[in-house]
Amino acid sequence: MSRFRVILYMALISIISVNGDYYSATSELERLLDVEALIVEKFEEYLERAQQEQDNIKRFLDKVEELQKDRGELEEHFGNPLNAFTTIKRLVHDWKFNVFEPIFNTTNFETYKTSLSGALEGVDFKGPNQEDIQGATRGLLRLQNVYQLPTSRLASGVLFPEEKNQLNVSLSASDCLELGRNLCQMQEYSYGSEWLLEARKRLHGEPLGFISPNVSEVQILEQLSPAFYRLGNLKLANKLNNEILDKASGHEEAIRNKILYETQLTRERYFAPKKNGYAPKIDEKESKESFQLYKRVCRGDLRQSPREQRNLRCFLSHQNVAFYHLGPFKMEQLNLHPHVAYVHEAISDSEMELIIEHGLGQVERSRVGQSENATTSDIRNSANTWLWFEHNPWLSKIKQRLEDITGLSTESAEPLQLVNYGIGGQYEPHFDFVEDAQSVFGWKGNRLLTALFYINDVALGGATAFPFLRLAVPPVKGSLLIWNNLHRSLHKDFRTKHAGCPVLKGSKWICNEWFHEGTQIFKRPCGLKSDEGKFLELENK
Repeated sequence: MSRFRVILYMALISIISVNGDYYSATSELERLLDVEALIVEKFEEYLERAQQEQDNIKRFLDKVEELQKDRGELEEHFGNPLNAFTTIKRLVHDWKFNVFEPIFNTTNFETYKTSLSGALEGVDFKGPNQEDIQGATRGLLRLQNVYQLPTSRLASGVLFPEEKNQLNVSLSASDCLELGRNLCQMQEYSYGSEWLLEARKRLHGEPLGFISPNVSEVQILEQLSPAFYRLGNLKLANKLNNEILDKASGHEEAIRNKILYETQLTRERYFAPKKNGYAPKIDEKESKESFQLYKRVCRGDLRQSPREQRNLRCFLSHQNVAFYHLGPFKMEQLNLHPHVAYVHEAISDSEMELIIEHGLGQVERSRVGQSENATTSDIRNSANTWLWFEHNPWLSKIKQRLEDITGLSTESAEPLQLVNYGIGGQYEPHFDFVEDAQSVFGWKGNRLLTALFYINDVALGGATAFPFLRLAVPPVKGSLLIWNNLHRSLHKDFRTKHAGCPVLKGSKWICNEWFHEGTQIFKRPCGLKSDEGKFLELENK
């Protein structure tokens, strides 16, 4: 029995018990008719409200059911960053506001709640939380920042102006409000205000009957006014704050802000404008030349000239291995100094499927750093796991093929690293070699060469970028990308700083191997001329 019905029932009992003796006078019977009419009126209100809640729940469930039918292949579905964000948000917020709270707050569904909890525990389900939403928000922010995507287009699922809704999904006012709120909490007020303005626009433009939980214009303005204040636009902040008071005159925070804003506006009128104390965050990495080059390379704004590419060749090579005389490797040079090249069709479809199959359920959030000092960071937004050759005999052919292609020994190599990139997944500019190889890798020495398999197709984004080489290598399924990390003299080559561009659409799986200096003495003799100090100016750029 709901709280409303209990209260109503107790009120009825109290009225009847106080008056009593209704059979002795018609006047008392008339009062009973009045009470009965009141009860009918109240229950009609209750039933109308309950029916409205049921209709809302039914519309929400129909919407979710429709989304479930239209999702298609899961990898393709979640390769869409908007689908990934809205799915997380739906499980964290929308189910709560549209279904659970209306049901659990108005009806005695303890048995159902217990049953539902037991079912979720039975499948070992751990739902997404606010941290997941914030992570998805950072992913979408990264896509906007690197690829310069306008907020209104991204909210409509449009990535490029010449095409319509490539992502086949658009965000609601509730989604835009959540993004704007999270971005403001991260002090990204410029992007946050854009998403809040988009939420306001969509709130007025959404069709009747569309489920947009827990969203009102006042809620949007509560976030939007302080955002513009932080951006230094005091007049607009005050205007939006007054709009809150027009709609909710007793709004305590808006009343406090009105005093603050008008005091500062008065001071600015007669004296020099006073700064609001906020200065936009200038991230140290953002100021680095390599990071700016990385973003331009990822967007395709910066690339090698035809003159620089004139000596690059595609050719067939058996790499001095007799076995490959009949079926040589398909080599494509991408850069000569340092050496960067593609080896096409270097791994079969069945091998790629097997690698992903072994990785599913095993990947964990990727860390930055070595061994016990490794930590999670927004520098690297991915999940990874390791495939050890000795524990996976089926990798022996791939291992041998890597040795044949590179001409190096895997005796000192690391296990294969399998990596999957999620919403806006990326790895910011970094070197593969380490500063003190002796303490980290011991006798194996530093990372001499990187060999990276692309093991699935990526719809948009996800290139491997070399900022100082002005080179973006798009992922080609089945191809192997190789490059040298060290000069011929085994000194660090700072030109090899590279990054994984954010995945704009789709999912990205890679598998890489790091070959070390150790045991390569007869495979790759070091040069007699020292390259120490070459391109040293690029180290901290």
